[in-house]
Amino acid sequence: MTERSELASLQEALARAVEQAASAAELTRLIKDYRRRLEEVAVSEAEALTRMREAEARLKVVERQNAKLAKSLAEQRYQTAVAKWKLASMQESRWTKLGDALHTKSPGTVAKTLKTPVKKPPAPKRADFKPELPEVPEPTVVRAVPEPRAPEVSTPIAEGFTVPKGPLVRPYLTVAAIVDRQTEALLRYEWRLVTNFGQDNWETMLDRHRPHVLFVESVRPGPRQGNGGRWLEALAGESRALRDLVAACRTRGVKTVFWHSGGPVSRAFPAAEHFEYVLTTSEARAREWRAALRHDRVGVLPHAIQPRVHNPIPAVGGRTGDVMTLGTVTVPPDAQWTVLAGQDDADEMPYDDLLTVYRRPALVVAGSDADARVIAEVAACGTPVLQVRAGARGEEIAAAAEVLLADPARLAREAHLAWRARTSVTPLLDPILDTVGVPSVRNNAEITAVTAVASPAELDHLLAQVARQRHRPGQLVVVADGLDASLVEKTARQALAAASAGADASAEPDLVIRVADEPITLGAGLDRALRLADGDYVAVLDPRDVYGEHYLADLVRHFASTEAEVLGKAACYAHLPKAGATLLRQPEAEHHYLPEVAGGTLLARRQILTELGLADVSEEWGEVFMRQCRTDGILVYSADRYSYICVRDSAEGRLLRSAHMEGYLPAEPLALI
Repeated sequence: MTERSELASLQEALARAVEQAASAAELTRLIKDYRRRLEEVAVSEAEALTRMREAEARLKVVERQNAKLAKSLAEQRYQTAVAKWKLASMQESRWTKLGDALHTKSPGTVAKTLKTPVKKPPAPKRADFKPELPEVPEPTVVRAVPEPRAPEVSTPIAEGFTVPKGPLVRPYLTVAAIVDRQTEALLRYEWRLVTNFGQDNWETMLDRHRPHVLFVESVRPGPRQGNGGRWLEALAGESRALRDLVAACRTRGVKTVFWHSGGPVSRAFPAAEHFEYVLTTSEARAREWRAALRHDRVGVLPHAIQPRVHNPIPAVGGRTGDVMTLGTVTVPPDAQWTVLAGQDDADEMPYDDLLTVYRRPALVVAGSDADARVIAEVAACGTPVLQVRAGARGEEIAAAAEVLLADPARLAREAHLAWRARTSVTPLLDPILDTVGVPSVRNNAEITAVTAVASPAELDHLLAQVARQRHRPGQLVVVADGLDASLVEKTARQALAAASAGADASAEPDLVIRVADEPITLGAGLDRALRLADGDYVAVLDPRDVYGEHYLADLVRHFASTEAEVLGKAACYAHLPKAGATLLRQPEAEHHYLPEVAGGTLLARRQILTELGLADVSEEWGEVFMRQCRTDGILVYSADRYSYICVRDSAEGRLLRSAHMEGYLPAEPLALI
């Protein structure tokens, strides 16, 4: 009994010690957080004090300016009064009146004028004109209402859609470009783009920026012409400036590339023939150019999209619910939807404004003659596009459009599929740079998938989700709780090898297996796996959930279009196997910066995850991590709802929050597109 009592006492003491240690650790974290907050408050206070002093200095300057202006106004009023007094005195002068009287026929008038005394008004005094500031009514200021709660959906920071800044894919490369505004938006994030030069200062540009490549497009006159329209004459062959620029580039070893982005070959040929390399938008056009130029230095750069500007991030105010037409589209007068601008109207609009227009309509109806480049950009912005065949009647077009508009779920899926089908310009430039002879080095965004499993069934399910991915992770880290290490590794290698059969050896990810010596929480297992990751990004996978084949491929694309450090899904499908029900959580949260996303959908930069770590808890580790992100000001972006299904036995707690019932349907056909 004594030994048992001592053992019990020892266990109680250990439990108290662990509890005290945990409390001490939490207290240390709170103190550290408190100090950090104090430092932030001190910095904010200093900045506020600096801004106040600057405002006071500006106020004093304005007051001095107002005083000078008031004095100047008073002096002008005084001088005006003096001039009026002199005029009045002259008019009242006896000799002036005598002159008027002499012209009369009455002699008595002259005598009367000479006898009448002269009355002159007193001269104005400068002291009577004191400087005075005009009274201006004070504007009414609306008091701000405090909002202590964090917003469920991020608030916009500017009107319309703001074109983001950086980062660059190839920051080491400098390209001097003569391109239109549309192509400038396409290329501005691929390298250091120099466009602010013309026929009068291109030599200064070459000396200052020392570009590696001169990239010239077949620019046409219009609202989207680039470089201020300073090269239109040279491109049309009306001056030698472009020819001289190309010759100077060759002398300096600068590669010269001409891109025929549209229009007839004959119109672009006089300018293109002087360049070392010529690009066009299709292989058919490339054959035309090879025949015209009589050399094979002709490549293909098809029209593509730039994820930084062509992406589903919504414009401020969201969609209007209306329809926009592109190309020749017959709209019946009794159509049940409002038509916005057509393509002809959009062509006359500055390109930065057009990026907002792309995001406004609920649907775009594109005729058979619509510009394919515009269609691709609209689809990349998440706007559904209905392409109609040539000769389609107005009634058919209206009926098809009304069917789509009446089914928002189908409209959203069609838009997502169209966005997925768009090609970024970034990988298309790699072979072109290799051909030109300029090195192309960029980050390939290697992904490490981490997970923690507690049973053979979870392991098998998780491996099936990884094996189906179109964008295969370069590394898979599995922490197993209560399983045999050799069995886990054998099962994993067999599953991944079978999935990679027929592909190159690099398709199979590096495998790292660790087995816990004692039972651990899900958060602790994931944190241990995280410490073994070496990819640029880390994807946290839950072995209970279902991931579509496009899950990683879709999610990682958003790093190229957002400023976020952490990606995930706040809008997602949830499946309850026992009830056979499928729920859609927070559908309004797609494509927004949010305070929180689902833990099983995390894809983050490895440095962020390793710095914050994952909490040693089972079900709440994701909430703790999101809370840390909010505290540290880390941007979190919620992507689309597709390619992921959260599978839980019950819908208790957070799962039902902001959820919509999608019916008692199989989950996979609904969500895993």
